Amino acid sequence: MLVLAGSLGMTGVFAQTSAPITVTTNQPTYSDGDQMVISGTVSAQLNVPISIVVRDPSNNIVLIGQVSVNPNNAYSTTVTAGGDLWTAVGTYEVDVTYGSKTNIAKTTFQFIGSTLTTPITIEGQIYNATYKIVNGKVLGIIPDTSSKSLTMRIQPTGNGTILITLPRSLIDAKDNGQDVHYMVKEDGISTTFNETRTDPVGRTLAIPFVSGTNQITIIGTQIVPEFSALAILILAIAMMSTIFYFRFKSTMIS
Repeated sequence: MLVLAGSLGMTGVFAQTSAPITVTTNQPTYSDGDQMVISGTVSAQLNVPISIVVRDPSNNIVLIGQVSVNPNNAYSTTVTAGGDLWTAVGTYEVDVTYGSKTNIAKTTFQFIGSTLTTPITIEGQIYNATYKIVNGKVLGIIPDTSSKSLTMRIQPTGNGTILITLPRSLIDAKDNGQDVHYMVKEDGISTTFNETRTDPVGRTLAIPFVSGTNQITIIGTQIVPEFSALAILILAIAMMSTIFYFRFKSTMIS
């Protein structure tokens, strides 16, 4: 259990001896409200608490507290990522000290803030794509039904990543009913990405980008509105009816 300190001054007295310490987090990336587990081990018991400090990308302290070491020389605590002090997205650092200020271990993680939703309108129908972005801002998402693609206009503040969940009802990539890879382009040039989640409702892509990128285009094999088999049949009947009408009219005139 993490005991938060009421100010920057820590409770407890550091021992003069030290025991090497390790630290890790249970995930590499967190968004606002996620539960983060900070854990590690020490080489020996010093009978003092471990001090934990979390700093934002500008080295500002956003969390400070203490945790006790278990009899098996391990420690673990769960904290909530986010809050009033977590105002920046990017790389955060966890510093743990044990026994003396020189006995310290560090690790980092990515904080990507809140999940955002962008409505995408195609022929009056609204679809929602949810995303999280590190080191940038999404200015808009533009659909193109002719190329079966979505283009995200972005404003980077550095090299970053966008994690976007695409509803299958909006855009998908399939071949003979089976999922295939999307094509992703960064300013018109094909780029690599990871598909981090797939389910019957949507697919989530993690797309890295470099500073200076203006747009990211995701290309699938189908996008709404797609002609269904029934729509194609109705269209074919309508075309045949039109042809028959003009042929009948021509016959009557002659």
